[in-house]
Amino acid sequence: MDMKSIFHLAAVVLAVATTSAAAQTKLLLSTFFPPTHPIVAEVLVPWGKEIGAATQGRVTVEMASASLAPPPGQLDMVQKGIADIALQFAGVVPNRLQPELVTEIPGAVGSAGAMSKALWATHERYFAKDDRYKGLHLLGLIVFPAQEFFCVKACPTTFDQMKGMKIATTPSTPAKQYGALTSGVVAGPAVRYFEVVSKGIVDAYAAVTPLDVISFNLAPATTGILKMKDLGTAGSFALVVNPKKWAEISEADRKTITALGGTAFAARMGAMDEAINSALKRLSDGGVKTVEASPQLNADLKKAYAFLAEEWVKEVGKRGIDGTAALTFYRERVVADK
Repeated sequence: MDMKSIFHLAAVVLAVATTSAAAQTKLLLSTFFPPTHPIVAEVLVPWGKEIGAATQGRVTVEMASASLAPPPGQLDMVQKGIADIALQFAGVVPNRLQPELVTEIPGAVGSAGAMSKALWATHERYFAKDDRYKGLHLLGLIVFPAQEFFCVKACPTTFDQMKGMKIATTPSTPAKQYGALTSGVVAGPAVRYFEVVSKGIVDAYAAVTPLDVISFNLAPATTGILKMKDLGTAGSFALVVNPKKWAEISEADRKTITALGGTAFAARMGAMDEAINSALKRLSDGGVKTVEASPQLNADLKKAYAFLAEEWVKEVGKRGIDGTAALTFYRERVVADK
């Protein structure tokens, strides 16, 4: 081999090595959900694999072995570069992600996929100009399956009965919601429900999904699910990435990943709907009954909860958001996708 060929070969090898090293970006995703939870196993992991395939391995997503921050600190964790991607539950950072709490206002609910697509569409039309994601890059928004009202003792049939109940719920909006009914609200993280539910300290618990009931071992102490017409709620989450890490990715690959976020990422929540259907069947097979609230009870509850929408509209209005229009738009999109 002559010297010219040797130099050419060396240049090619160097170019390939340099390009490979520069083009490969590994994104560390941290979440407080366990690896077996459907949001991880059926949504985040497949999404990460699709990113790897779509970018031909130039960008890969690696799951952290454990959460690198507590639930309220997911956004800060990504901003500080401790992890590159995270899924932040809006309910534990209400002051920062106030717009996303539109899903926690009692109203019509649908599948997780439908609500997720509706929330993303609402964000694009009404929320996008708000600076709540300053220092972050938003990839998507999702909504978990609808939360239910679970009875430990007999399900209530009247508004007066609900006013005398002790109800376990999560802080923030749910605590306000049930605090409007009774002084017997026991507010705390859902992971701590077991003690008050299993010992019969509360009459009911709320702001969780059927999947949570099974995960937190609450099913044995649960007698029923009280269904309230068009007064459902659901938790929302934001998928964010560190902007500096995002900037390391080529423009072409950023476009590819963006296309896998937004509406496409929201559509992945169909996997959560399947998990919920399975959980509901397990609860039903275990003797948990579904009870429909009477029209009168529904009417009384709707009146009692009205202030929540008013407060939310007022709060997002401080951000320059037309809350009334946004709430109407979100609900219409949810109903239309049923």
